[in-house]
Amino acid sequence: MEVVFAPWRYALALALAAVALYAQWRTAPAGIRPAFIKAGGSILPGGRIVAPAGDQYITGAGPFGLALSASGKAAVTANGGPGVNSLTALARNVSGGWDARQILARSTDVSELASASDWRGVSLGVALSGDHAAFVSEGNSGRISFLDWNSDRRRIIDLNQDGYADSYTGDLAFDPESALLYAADQANFRVAVIEARSRQVIASVKTGRLPFALALSPDRRTLYVTNAGMFQYQPIPGADPKNARATGLPFPAFGFPSAEAVAGGERMTARGPVQVPGLGDPNAPEGNSLAIVDVSDPSAPKLEALLPTGTPFGDEADGGSSPSGVTAAAGRVFVSNANSDSITVIDAGAKRVEAEIPIRVPGLETLRGVLPVGMAYHEASGWLLVAEAGINAVGVIDVRRRTVLGHVPAGWFPTRVALAGNTVFVTNARGVGSGRNDWAEWRLPGQSRPGSLSVFPLPKPEELAPAGGAPAARGRPAGGPYRQGEPHVRRGFRRHPGSLQRARHVAAGTGPVGNPRLRRWPAQAVEHQRYQCDPQPPRDGPPVELQR
Repeated sequence: MEVVFAPWRYALALALAAVALYAQWRTAPAGIRPAFIKAGGSILPGGRIVAPAGDQYITGAGPFGLALSASGKAAVTANGGPGVNSLTALARNVSGGWDARQILARSTDVSELASASDWRGVSLGVALSGDHAAFVSEGNSGRISFLDWNSDRRRIIDLNQDGYADSYTGDLAFDPESALLYAADQANFRVAVIEARSRQVIASVKTGRLPFALALSPDRRTLYVTNAGMFQYQPIPGADPKNARATGLPFPAFGFPSAEAVAGGERMTARGPVQVPGLGDPNAPEGNSLAIVDVSDPSAPKLEALLPTGTPFGDEADGGSSPSGVTAAAGRVFVSNANSDSITVIDAGAKRVEAEIPIRVPGLETLRGVLPVGMAYHEASGWLLVAEAGINAVGVIDVRRRTVLGHVPAGWFPTRVALAGNTVFVTNARGVGSGRNDWAEWRLPGQSRPGSLSVFPLPKPEELAPAGGAPAARGRPAGGPYRQGEPHVRRGFRRHPGSLQRARHVAAGTGPVGNPRLRRWPAQAVEHQRYQCDPQPPRDGPPVELQR
């Protein structure tokens, strides 16, 4: 028997198919417009728009460190690249603005001409001493430079001493009254205590795995250290760097998560079997935690407690919480958990976790990617300002009510926030993008992608966009930190439930800027396609993950 459908049924079927197909597509905020730089709002290569609040000052590439002087008349950013590493020193001028000066490290391109004592790089650690000098962590050299840009003078503090080697200097905390400098040594899982006047290391204390961010208590008797690592890796028994092929493993010993990853297992080298040590418990207290260190006697610092922060590894999180920022104020310690998208509130007196403040986007609560990093506390308002690197904004949290009040627009990948009275300073690791290849105004010598420093007054409550909405840009158009259903770029190795791209990483440096694939985002195709979201590889090596 032949079945004949009425014409209206064909029309209805086509209409429903069209609606279903359209529901799988999303449009980037910029539509099909190409990347460009403009004062009112720049378009990034992936189609997102940044319109940072306030005045913008060009810095070197990748400003991950920020410090203000006690007088409020000077600021400095530590710019770790890509390209030439540098400092950007800003001084208040008579008109109330800021004059910027770029101080370049010796380029690695001419390393063969450099001596071992030359200053070649910076990490995220920087602390001002007065208005014209700063302590600057060099990172891989294991040293800290003391630079006075008025006299072009540089002195060196080397952490590779007293039995420690291969140090990597990270964040710094400076106590100007006692002239004490605290330096994270990420490679040796410790904090070194330095007498600043003599530039001598007077003590060290183990804090946990990969000490990342430091903050002193208001009375300077306690040091808070975030441990952003998860594991402490052990060498393969019998491994010889001079004969790696015979004594090493040609392939990773085990996958993670697995029972062998915890306990270890036997593996074969060219010379025979070896027992490879396990990684241990991924939720060990030494990792993804806050270390509380008593420094009332700086010559004998004492680890008092390790407090886990954020969401632990397990069914709800595929990685650690990655505590990436810390600040202490008002009897509380605040820790930003980059991987959990939350702020941990700790009672400083009781040394216990008091609350977790989640940072979520309405309608996308199951997804992660806000990436809270640096923080600053405004005592008069009780506001906590948080650099939200994943959504190009500064979040404003009322810590008394423990709620997110809203957001202020920032540049591309904000990393640090600082306050001088009611003036807010924000470092943006990638500035306002690269724009066209022929755009020269926002470039510095040897740097294809400069960062930026945003300076603006503390916003009023009515100027804040509601959580998840488009932030007010003080009269300028803003792309907003999120648009409903908009894909966003997540930096780092970890992934989360709900991510459309779990195992695929965006290939950096391939495909033209303004790739037509970016004009529409099919929900299913993202699982299988590689997209060009960024014309350069990430600064620190981790792949870029595409999420929605």
